[in-house]
Amino acid sequence: MNDTSPVEIALIGTGNRATTQYAPLFDALRPWVRLVAVCDPVRANADAMADRLDVGAFYSVRELVKARPMEAALIVAPIDIHHAVSCYLMSHGIHCHVETSMCSLLRQAQEMVRTAQENGVILRIAENFFRFPFDRIAKKIDETGFIGEVKRLICLHDHTGYHDNSRWIYFFGEHPVSVQAIRHTMPVAPHHEAAHRFHTSETFRAHFFNFPDEKLVVDMAANIKGLLGRYPRPGYTEIDGTRGSIARTATHQSDPNRAWHGEAEVRYCSDEALNTKAIADSVYPIEHVTEDGWWVSTYVDLPIGRVEYKNPYRATDPGARHATRDYYTASIMDHIVDFAGAVRGVRKSEYTDEDAMMAMMMEVGTRESSLADGALIQLPLVGELESESLVRRQLQEKNGIDPMDIEGMLETSIPRP
Repeated sequence: MNDTSPVEIALIGTGNRATTQYAPLFDALRPWVRLVAVCDPVRANADAMADRLDVGAFYSVRELVKARPMEAALIVAPIDIHHAVSCYLMSHGIHCHVETSMCSLLRQAQEMVRTAQENGVILRIAENFFRFPFDRIAKKIDETGFIGEVKRLICLHDHTGYHDNSRWIYFFGEHPVSVQAIRHTMPVAPHHEAAHRFHTSETFRAHFFNFPDEKLVVDMAANIKGLLGRYPRPGYTEIDGTRGSIARTATHQSDPNRAWHGEAEVRYCSDEALNTKAIADSVYPIEHVTEDGWWVSTYVDLPIGRVEYKNPYRATDPGARHATRDYYTASIMDHIVDFAGAVRGVRKSEYTDEDAMMAMMMEVGTRESSLADGALIQLPLVGELESESLVRRQLQEKNGIDPMDIEGMLETSIPRP
């Protein structure tokens, strides 16, 4: 009989994201996980979180493992130490759920997956973008076959990189076989994105991912925050089927804080339209339902019937509400429940450690292709990679430790942005 008791977890990292996004969710997550400890080298942060959540505080991962009050860990720490912390924990038989992005290097991702396999533990990455309403309903619409077979997906000014790579893996349900990429950097007026982020240039990235059966993803963006008058997120996405498409646009283009939800619709060509100009003659709006500031469901009424995704998760703490996206905390709860289910062996994960490693490989592949003037790069990647060597040297200069040195990285104080 499968064990359905809550998974006892420790929260590794008590900085801003853990405080604002995760802490308000643990009460609602009690059927699936039970927080038993927090750990952070910044004692004031650890103590404050421990007091808030009424659990024990630890100040080093080694202390935590020695006491071992938990069976699993939720790692919400700087990306630079995701690899070191997770590999150390997994080598001691502790399941790990790691905040996205997975890590900094493909070699790190590969070692993380290998360590999980060798120690018989679950490794999952807390990827939430494909759990947002548009991706959920787009997947369900595609599964009906209403717009015909989808062979092409185009995305402009959303989030090129690890998050979007994960979305495409989820949508197609498989891994890409090759990648091409180009980058173009231009000078721009000096400007502040935030107090600690000052820019004098902007880089446009265009990624082309080839999936099996001649499926193509085109993913492009200059900056993803709508700076300098660029199209705001969630950008424009078009999912092309043989007789129609699923499309989403930003709603309030002049106000990035209000543009997040976007507006989406299904565009369809009837038989009559196909026999004339083939202009979509039926458009079906995708509706977003909220209740008291929480996402309830997303649906579209098609001639074949209603297609709907019902959100099963809602936080109980009002502090969990996100300022601009009513669905954000639900997506976080979703991936934590997925992790707990994998640990207990009661559900198959939507996004595995192998998927997460491929999302990382896709990003590294775009770097390799860009360095090679847009050359086609086959996946999976093998051998020595020029871009990996560059990033590894940069990380070593930044932190003073080889990023592959687990013991050394555990002793390094990583500055938080």
